[in-house]
Amino acid sequence: MAGVIQDQYELGQSIKKSLSELGQEIRLDLSLKPNPNLEAGTIFGTVKDTQGNPISGATIKIMDRDHNPLAHTVTGPDGSYIISPFPPGPEYHIYAKADGYLLAEQLPFALLPRQQVEKNFILTRDPDALLSIIAGEVMDNQTPPRAVKGAIINLYQVDELGHETLIAVTYTNEFGQFTFRDLQKGNYIIRISGLGYIPVAISVVISADSTIAKVMATLNVDPQASKGTISGVITDNNNVPILDADVVLYRVEADGSLTPIAVTRTNDEGVYLFTKVPQGEYKIKSTKSITI
Repeated sequence: MAGVIQDQYELGQSIKKSLSELGQEIRLDLSLKPNPNLEAGTIFGTVKDTQGNPISGATIKIMDRDHNPLAHTVTGPDGSYIISPFPPGPEYHIYAKADGYLLAEQLPFALLPRQQVEKNFILTRDPDALLSIIAGEVMDNQTPPRAVKGAIINLYQVDELGHETLIAVTYTNEFGQFTFRDLQKGNYIIRISGLGYIPVAISVVISADSTIAKVMATLNVDPQASKGTISGVITDNNNVPILDADVVLYRVEADGSLTPIAVTRTNDEGVYLFTKVPQGEYKIKSTKSITI
């Protein structure tokens, strides 16, 4: 059987020179480069569904042993594909994916010089292919806007009567991003809250299959969030908690003077607490009176 004819060298092209005089002689040399595909192999095959029908437009992807992408192609109307030329190698991974189908993988394979390897796929329908996704970002209202990390995202499904049912909870990542997956068509409300921010609610309608609904949310800083608390324990010189000690909170002014702004009493553990305290510098004074 006759062998297959291949080019040993890449097709080369010389520089241009002119013959302009009678009897002139010129020299055109050319150095040919070896054909890099002379030892290359071929990967081919078909992609069909579980009923044996060819799948057109399926993507075939080849990766190396470390799953670095190397090449891809798309099947034709008859579900066939071919990847050639392809360099020989000890281990390749090959995958097939089509819209509405699960990702399929064949066993790893080696490709020898000039070898032809057939890899056929049967794809299974993705049962969740028609489900939808809500993807969003949460930013604050500063200039420039900053991502809100760790915001709590509650997803509620709303029925025909307007009743809300909590169906999922997630949190934003360091980029303020979040996702909800595998959602049916319907009406939803997303409630977003973050420490130091005023909560917001956003309505989302998924009216078609395989929808990717994008949500952009802005959280306003809660003006009360900048207020803190001051607490402590009042004890005697034996480290015994003092019940019903009077505790006065003083704000330290810029000139060092003290301004009383709140008063409270300790509990039976000697604990006191001041809430909703604005930013600033503070001191406390405490004592307890008795009747003699």
